[in-house]
Amino acid sequence: MPKREALTIGELARRTGIPVKTLRFYSDEGLLPPVRRSRANYRLYDEEQVVRVELVRTLREAGVDLATIRKVLARNLSLEDALRLRLTAVEAHVASLSRIAAALRAALRGEPSENDLRRLWTVTRLSNEERKTVISRFYDQVADGVPMDGEWMRGMIEASAPKLPDDPTPAQLEAWIELAEILADPTFIANMRVMAAVTWSKEVDQAALLRAQSEGIAAAREARARGVAPDSAEARVIAERFVRGAAKASGKDLDDAFEEQMRRTQDPRALRYWELVSVMTGEPLSPAYEDGRWLGSAIARFLER
Repeated sequence: MPKREALTIGELARRTGIPVKTLRFYSDEGLLPPVRRSRANYRLYDEEQVVRVELVRTLREAGVDLATIRKVLARNLSLEDALRLRLTAVEAHVASLSRIAAALRAALRGEPSENDLRRLWTVTRLSNEERKTVISRFYDQVADGVPMDGEWMRGMIEASAPKLPDDPTPAQLEAWIELAEILADPTFIANMRVMAAVTWSKEVDQAALLRAQSEGIAAAREARARGVAPDSAEARVIAERFVRGAAKASGKDLDDAFEEQMRRTQDPRALRYWELVSVMTGEPLSPAYEDGRWLGSAIARFLER
């Protein structure tokens, strides 16, 4: 049987393109033991070691640690299992980087402070249960002192609590960051408390208010279908009809105080809320959403007078 050609460490370096220093390190770590030593005690390798070096280099470039590579070479761990372990680590790292990028993008939308970045970073790392807690806390603040139906509130929390996957997309992360900022805004909380107080007030004719809302949405849908813009004269008529109907249902005059109340209940962030939930869940908005947005825009323009 012919004797296998012996390669010095320098020749092995030329064959593989890996520096001698690195090969010595691999050898010292037990990843590349020499097949024998020369009379001068130089390390000698053979063709099989060339293949071994290529495997070590491939695994190292994939980010596999030396301890795991040692197990693979010693047949204590299969190559498939080693790669699965590495893939899991890479995917976790990618998810972490996505969260960092989302926090940085959100911070750079304004003039960030250290507290802003710390808060945004914390928001991106919340679990689904912790996100649900944020939503629940918001509804608790809105419902404080308001006779809101508990079952209705629990349904709203369940419908809007984001259940993001383990590896959310950048769009999902950014939607969650924006939603968390909206929910923490004291002015939004205050405006939603005004809306809740009207919605659940026993002094308001709820049937009449619901009728005004239904008629307003139906008129908005019909106008939208014809291409009517929310800043048109026709839209103004629809908006005024709705506002007057809401005032009548509340037993109030259409005066400055009621118009201010309407401005607060028509906070555009209430609609944005559901847009963001749609991005996070991947579920489309209901067909009535665009009708509501059109009507909200028409009302906002009417109240600007």
